[in-house]
Amino acid sequence: MQHFWPANQSQIYRTLAELEEGGLVEKEVIEREERLDMKIYNITETGHGELHQWLATPLPEHDTREPFLIQIYFGGKLSDKEILNLLNRKLKEIEERIAVYEAVYQMTQATPSKVADKRTNFFGMLTLELGYINSKSDAAWLRSAIERVEKKNYNIKIGS
Repeated sequence: MQHFWPANQSQIYRTLAELEEGGLVEKEVIEREERLDMKIYNITETGHGELHQWLATPLPEHDTREPFLIQIYFGGKLSDKEILNLLNRKLKEIEERIAVYEAVYQMTQATPSKVADKRTNFFGMLTLELGYINSKSDAAWLRSAIERVEKKNYNIKIGS
């Protein structure tokens, strides 16, 4: 899920503690002498019910904030060199993300026999597919923007 829901370890453990407090997961501690104790979390019956209800309920629309687009919106205050630097850096980031998506996809294709539940795998891969398609679209838009800034072609056309 890292490609659409990044979380650090402290955030995960904080959330697991909240879920445990709410009776949605149970924690099993396995003591180890030479290393830190291992904690294994299992979803409870109540947790399964809550998860199912959340999964089946349409989510409300949420605000999306993209700091990079604020930089582009006010890009007229930057020199062409400065704005091209921003655009090229973002393009590089996205191209690296695309390479990761492609590598993940190739790994899953290389070991199809390890996939026990093709339907479950399908839905997980749909998220990868959307990330890939959106990133390819973002990269194409950035290339177009870079080309137009370089040529000083400041025309915008939306629609057909």
